[in-house]
Amino acid sequence: MSNRKESLTYKLNELLLNTRVPGIGLAILDNQTTSTLSLGQAQRGKGNVTEDTLFHACSISKFATSMLVLKLCHQGLLSLDHPVQDYLRSWSLKSGDGHVTLRHLLSHQGGIEDPEGSFGIHPGRPDMAKILNGETPACPARIEAVKPPNQEFTYSDAGYCIVQQVVEDVLDTPFESAIDEHLFRPLGMKRSMYEPTFPMTSGHEPDGSVMKDRIPHYPYAAAAGLWSTPSDLMKLVKELFHSLNGEGILFSKEYAMDMVSPQGAASWAGLGVFLDGGGSSTEISSLGWGEGFQSMMVAEPLEGKAWVIMTNGNTGIHQMKGLIGDVYRLLTT
Repeated sequence: MSNRKESLTYKLNELLLNTRVPGIGLAILDNQTTSTLSLGQAQRGKGNVTEDTLFHACSISKFATSMLVLKLCHQGLLSLDHPVQDYLRSWSLKSGDGHVTLRHLLSHQGGIEDPEGSFGIHPGRPDMAKILNGETPACPARIEAVKPPNQEFTYSDAGYCIVQQVVEDVLDTPFESAIDEHLFRPLGMKRSMYEPTFPMTSGHEPDGSVMKDRIPHYPYAAAAGLWSTPSDLMKLVKELFHSLNGEGILFSKEYAMDMVSPQGAASWAGLGVFLDGGGSSTEISSLGWGEGFQSMMVAEPLEGKAWVIMTNGNTGIHQMKGLIGDVYRLLTT
């Protein structure tokens, strides 16, 4: 082990000991080289976290979903600026003023609001059309566009559920199969899935106890269903970097630039990512926060650097104010 990695391991162990989070996985990209580090326990008192241990990615799922949509746009199967209603067969979006597009939905500006009490943990995998119709406990009300698109940022899991329905209707296949065929397999992401079959971490509450359900299940794959590893998620970042240089295998530089450019009325919103800074100094990020888990991806395209941090604990506070923020500052200073 190099002196730097040894020092980093020591400092990370110190941080872990001072929190109620039992385990952490990291992937660090610097100059085309990815290094990984895994520390702590997969479940409080049981098993060690390894490079291959799965974490729940929570809303980083949206980053992967956006990459899939851009790939399908590049193939001519979808368009970012075509009304999504024209793609939908299994469900219909009721909208008032203006046509809602994939660009709007991926940047949380489709005028879609999540109903109160929706999109939590629920068993099973009901048809997405039933979820969108408000016919399941997962979402108690029918999803509609309640505001004109492209005017206001409103973070929305429901918007990504509509994206999932679009993908399923256009490809006539379950979303999970579509993203595996078009994204995970081409990029060699063998430890990214929605029904985990590999060793995985258990979720933990803010007090450090194991969640009652242990393995949270969200029946909304595109919005929050992904299980993965830091090194697998870093493959998405590397592909985005390659595409920004015109060397990607999934989509063109133009689509990559769309992803990392401000959309609509929100200067901080790209397609499936958040933006900080501007121009050549833009930093992109994706955050995951769900029952029992927190994670974060931060990337600096111009510098060719990126960090993926995944934990099996919900600290109850924003990532940058807890363990993940401490780790990020340790890695970048």
